[in-house]
Amino acid sequence: MTTRTKAFLLALALLASPPALADGPNLWVEAGVQHPQEGKAVNEVLAWVDGPIGGPVGWFLFAYEDSDGYREIYGGPTIRPLPWLELGIGMGRENEGNRHRRSAHFSADGEIGSFSGYFENGASGPSHKLYLNCWLTKSIGLGLIEDSSGRGPRVVVPLGEKANLWGALLRDKSDGTTRAVAAVNYQF
Repeated sequence: MTTRTKAFLLALALLASPPALADGPNLWVEAGVQHPQEGKAVNEVLAWVDGPIGGPVGWFLFAYEDSDGYREIYGGPTIRPLPWLELGIGMGRENEGNRHRRSAHFSADGEIGSFSGYFENGASGPSHKLYLNCWLTKSIGLGLIEDSSGRGPRVVVPLGEKANLWGALLRDKSDGTTRAVAAVNYQF
């Protein structure tokens, strides 16, 4: 993880300090590893911070870095047209090509499950990730995950009130290989 990324994550953590949280910002951080069958692991860190502006309108900021050196950051407005549905669009930068990045995301959350995802495009090409999760009990969730390269089953295990451990096996769309993905996320 670069010094710039560490400084950015520290700034996000400070934004999530108790005085800042009184006004409603939310910070979510995830660290994970993807392990393809060829043996090379890719570590990744991502952070999401969002908050209200007024009524159903809000804002978000997303940052990502992986061990291969790719980085992106973008943000924009969100809207909650229904209490259980959030939609957002964003613009930002990446460290490849013309450096511009665009995104759209959605999140539909219910008591027994959720469906969320994002779609991005920029110099490094299009990307997407979709999550479908159903809570079987308070201790385990099962679902599906799909990203730009594969899809497969996903298991989520809560680690207390604000953290989750999740893992998935994704089958590559192009060559049929399987890669394991595991991550821990924490909401401040």
